[in-house]
Amino acid sequence: MERVILAAGILLLLLSFGILFYVRRSLVVYSRELMGCLDKMLKDEDVVFAEEKDSLTGKIQVKMRQLYEASRCQREEQRIQKEQLETMIADLSHQIKTPIAGIRMYNDFQEQEHLPPEKRREFLTLAQRQVDKLEFLIESMMKMSRLESGLIRIYPKQNPVRPLIEQAVCDAALKAEKKQMELYVQCPETLQAWFDRKWTGEALFNLLDNAVKYTPSGGKIQILVKKTDFYVQIQVKDNGKGIPESRLTDIFKRFYREPEVCDEEGVGIGLYLSREIIQKEKGFLEVRSEVGKGSSFFMNLPVREH
Repeated sequence: MERVILAAGILLLLLSFGILFYVRRSLVVYSRELMGCLDKMLKDEDVVFAEEKDSLTGKIQVKMRQLYEASRCQREEQRIQKEQLETMIADLSHQIKTPIAGIRMYNDFQEQEHLPPEKRREFLTLAQRQVDKLEFLIESMMKMSRLESGLIRIYPKQNPVRPLIEQAVCDAALKAEKKQMELYVQCPETLQAWFDRKWTGEALFNLLDNAVKYTPSGGKIQILVKKTDFYVQIQVKDNGKGIPESRLTDIFKRFYREPEVCDEEGVGIGLYLSREIIQKEKGFLEVRSEVGKGSSFFMNLPVREH
């Protein structure tokens, strides 16, 4: 009987050692796998995770997968933001050089001896235009950077649409009058949409200002408003030169200007800002155009909060 008990004790002891050895070996293997995964994550290499979900190992690896994906997304976002910042700085540097070079050139002209007074006045006027352009560029860049960085908050709410149209038309009326242009508005009195009045007004003015700027004298601009199932659509339609189809995707880019209109005032930020503002309100902009017949820009504002 004692021998049986002794044999059973020895067998139990061996079994315990076997279990301990197996557990230790499993922990060592798992630790190596875990360290390998962590090393690859630190080096931003592809990591293959186990598909087990019920075991403790599987649950830990699921959490590691989530951490790994979140880390990758964050790094990708930081990379994109860095590229955008570098592009913005390069664009700003390029845009600022032109008016500064103009100011320096006109000032050099004025330093010439025996310069006729009428020429001096002309150069002063041209230099002032470059100063105005530089001031407008800096102001636009500040709006753009604050909007992109989230420093400017847009607070949309239910607002009547007609006062928005009237304010934009009032702001653009002087330029339109100088070019003897006709402004036609068709908007229901009671129509409402979901938007921030101040910033949406600026977005709409940018569309209207572009229409006035790039439509010949004596042209016609129409602002037509209608309600669809989910949006209030504000159409700004002109009979100007139109935009080639190949460029329709470029006109909303920052600092983009068509080669034919480089002599016109402006820095190519208006449409970009308008799109950013409307997108932050859960709306969208679209454009249709035909060369020689004009363009139509459509501002779509949500009917209600999304």
